[in-house]
Amino acid sequence: MLRHIVLLQVASDVDLASVDLIISQMEKAALAVPGAIAFGGGPKKPGSGMSQGFTHGYTIDFCDEKSRDAYLAELDRDHVGRRLSDITVGGLGGILVMNVDVRDIRTPGVEPLKDPNKKPQLRWV
Repeated sequence: MLRHIVLLQVASDVDLASVDLIISQMEKAALAVPGAIAFGGGPKKPGSGMSQGFTHGYTIDFCDEKSRDAYLAELDRDHVGRRLSDITVGGLGGILVMNVDVRDIRTPGVEPLKDPNKKPQLRWV
């Protein structure tokens, strides 16, 4: 499973309703793709003091890279990705994206997956 992580430095002159709308459009594009498992995101919560200017973020879990690539193509088709860069500081410079293989999810009291081809069993902890 692949976790697609996106952090945003939203410009201070952008109203929060616009940010919420664009993140909901990202969610719609993500969940329309076969192989998308979950979407979550929103504004940062106070506390760590280490946000380095990032104000919002979201994650999308995909079953594989092919699904993630289909999502990226969907963003290009609908220009949602461009609208995302329109609200960030420095355009693409205000967006941090990384993908992490999370097939080996660890939860308390549950053994990690031994078979890399087996779908992970996600649980609320």
